[in-house]
Amino acid sequence: MLILVHQVAPKFVNSLVELITSSIDNISSSDVHPSQRAPPSLIEGTTTPEMIKRHFRSILIHIQRRKYAAADGVNPDIGSKYDEVNVVSACLKMGIGG
Repeated sequence: MLILVHQVAPKFVNSLVELITSSIDNISSSDVHPSQRAPPSLIEGTTTPEMIKRHFRSILIHIQRRKYAAADGVNPDIGSKYDEVNVVSACLKMGIGG
C-alpha cells in the first residue's frame, strides 16, 4: 500500500511511520506471538521479514523524494504537506542516507 501524503493528514503518516519504525525489529523475532504474525499472503514470500523491511524502505525513500521535490518547487502539485511529514529517524534506522 502506497501512502499518498496529500490525501492523508501528515500527523497520521507521522504516527504510522513512527509505529512501524518502533516495531520493525520485532518482525524478525522468534518471540512473536502467533496472533501478531503476518497472515499468509497470496504471493509466497511477500510476508517475510526481509520483504516487509524492503517495502517500508521503499515507502520511506518515496516520501523523502517527494519532500525534496516539494522543497525544491519541482512539482508544485505535490503541496506543502510533505514538509510536515518527518521520516528522518525512520530513514536513519533503516540505513537510508539523506
